Amino acid sequence: MTANRMTRAIDTSLVAAAAGAFSVLCAATAFSGVLADSRWLFPAVFTVLAVVAVGAVARRVRWPLALTVFAELMGLLVVLTALFADRAVLGVLPGPAAIGELGDLLSRAGELVRTGVPPVPAEPALQTLVCLGLGVVAVVVDVIVVTFRSPAVTGLVLLCVFAIPASLADDMLPWWTFVAGALGYALLLASGGQHRKWRRHEDRSQVAHTLFGRTTAAVAGTAGVIALLTGAAFTGVGTEGRLPGAVPEQFGGTDGIGLQPFTSLRGQLNRDRVVELFRIRGMRQDSYLRAMTLRKFDPQRGWELEGLTQGVDAGVNLPLPEGTTINRGTPERVEIQPIGYRDPWLPVFGMPVAVSGMGPNWRYDPAAGIVFTQTNQESRPYVQRAILSDPTPDELRNASGPMAVAPAYLNTAGIPPQVADLARQLTANSPTEFDKAVALNRYFTDPANGFRYDLRTAPSTGGDALSDFLFRGKRGFCEQYASSMAVLLRAVGIPSRVAIGFTSGYRDGDERVITTEDAHAWVEAYFPGWGWQTFDPTPLDDGRTSLPQFLNSELHPVQPQAPLPGQALPSTPPTASSVPGAERPDGADIGGTARTPREAEAGSPWQITISVLVLAFALLATPAVVREVRRRRRLHAIAEGTEGAAGLAWQEVLDEFRDRGTRPAAADTARRVATGLIDQHGLDESGAIAMRALVVAVEREWYAPPGQKPDATLPESLRSVLDSLRRAAPLDWRSRLFPRSVLQLRQANL
Repeated sequence: MTANRMTRAIDTSLVAAAAGAFSVLCAATAFSGVLADSRWLFPAVFTVLAVVAVGAVARRVRWPLALTVFAELMGLLVVLTALFADRAVLGVLPGPAAIGELGDLLSRAGELVRTGVPPVPAEPALQTLVCLGLGVVAVVVDVIVVTFRSPAVTGLVLLCVFAIPASLADDMLPWWTFVAGALGYALLLASGGQHRKWRRHEDRSQVAHTLFGRTTAAVAGTAGVIALLTGAAFTGVGTEGRLPGAVPEQFGGTDGIGLQPFTSLRGQLNRDRVVELFRIRGMRQDSYLRAMTLRKFDPQRGWELEGLTQGVDAGVNLPLPEGTTINRGTPERVEIQPIGYRDPWLPVFGMPVAVSGMGPNWRYDPAAGIVFTQTNQESRPYVQRAILSDPTPDELRNASGPMAVAPAYLNTAGIPPQVADLARQLTANSPTEFDKAVALNRYFTDPANGFRYDLRTAPSTGGDALSDFLFRGKRGFCEQYASSMAVLLRAVGIPSRVAIGFTSGYRDGDERVITTEDAHAWVEAYFPGWGWQTFDPTPLDDGRTSLPQFLNSELHPVQPQAPLPGQALPSTPPTASSVPGAERPDGADIGGTARTPREAEAGSPWQITISVLVLAFALLATPAVVREVRRRRRLHAIAEGTEGAAGLAWQEVLDEFRDRGTRPAAADTARRVATGLIDQHGLDESGAIAMRALVVAVEREWYAPPGQKPDATLPESLRSVLDSLRRAAPLDWRSRLFPRSVLQLRQANL
């Protein structure tokens, strides 16, 4: 081969390796159908390219196959450690602590897979799971394509990548993901030209003609049709967000079942089309259909299921709910037919008296009011006999006696002091427990207080999520409203829990139809003798609420009474446009072409190494660039004195501390956070003074009447804080390269 030809040649093994990485990334676009945002994209691209780069270097130094595979797997472990573990050795090397962190993230990801209804947020736990899976797939594809020179065989491996999100989603995956997968597979097949007619080093023009010629285009088109048909088949047997067999055969307590109930709730409400879940006969009045109740409040994670017992056999006459001695109410016999619903929780109305027809191995927990199963089984039509309690307001005002429920329903640990103060202020003029509950419910539903229903909550201001919602954002969906009111009830001594299930739906002939739009969360408060009574603070204005008579008469004393039993509902189903804020949030388009290493000249290992390093450095620099762009935008807005400048300055300060590994407690006020940061990082006197001035500006912006002008000294205060912090705690290289404020390496606060 002449010297001129040598300079025009390319190592075909690198072409095959790059095509393998490209095909894996194209197949990975299928995860956009089950992940609600694109935070997973950069870690996934970096992981796949890093694994392939390690394999290319190992083959260049002529390592044997076993050692090459081992090096790729170790490279995968290092990448996962660098991206997701905070306690790595030297910041990137996997030690026992880092391995434990990764194990915890994968365990948490398993819970999200079992309980979440797609699309779900791409939390760090799910990012870790996706990167691990794609990294292993990249190793397998790399070995098959480069070592065994059999790219066609990888089709089965890539099909598995598509099959996982397809089985989790109940809707068709985005069409463009199949096109991307077909393109990647076609290029992968074309890269196999090396074992038919390519030499070890081939002319670049010949390689380009083979990769992008007519044959490849025809293969891509055929593969696209096959992929679309295969995707439709897999999606058709989806399991509504749960892998088959995800419900454990045996369990103690609540392990593995419903530990992230709000993930499923948001997934139902965020669907782009309405899906029927139940058809119900015999129900004569509006009532909520309860699937589960949550009694534990964690200020970091929100409300969680806790304390579920083995209960009693649900196939016999059921005892009264725990703490209930009065069973007066309207008896109902309802026939419930699940349509698009499959879950270990069996939704029930009111106080269940008996349930039949749902199959064997169902249990009833009288304390939680939940019917659940211990086995994985198909949903069947079932019949429920229930009592719908009908106390009057005066009867609930006069309810007295011991609190015959678990003390956990009164637990106030972790409730921020300002939230408890708000609860006491709102109920200061309420003489009875019932009046207090009504006052708290009215606080959310009265339009004068500024609360608005929206599936997209207001942006966080850096404090805890509960305080953000109550004092600043005042925007959210039923999760935020039910969670907040239940906390306020406990703060004034009323036992409370959050219930998750469905509103009463709409009438279709002699049936009621419940759809995904009726997924809902509400509050249940305990009154001695009467047991758990329903309250609903979510300000829905589309008529979907089913308030009990005692609450409706108190909240709307001059309005007509609630619908009488048997009163007809609208004969047409609600549409997505009728629910305020029910539109599906836009997802980022994550399709595109994966980058491949620069073509290297034959016989020049240094150029190969430089190409890999350039690509690696470009990927490594991305988080730092994002952080710098974000910083410059904030500083420009602050300098211009735009509205919300103090909040932007506070966010910049918090991000600087997050980059240094500090995470202020979610329940702390801005003043307490500032004091802790000053002490922890040893800010000098000028920095401490500037920090206090910044807190004053932030509090003025948050709590002063609107229309106030930003503090003119705000830019200088921010500059002094940042300068002092950089002197006291300069960032190391890892924190500069992987700023935590951008990558969000830890679980985000709820």
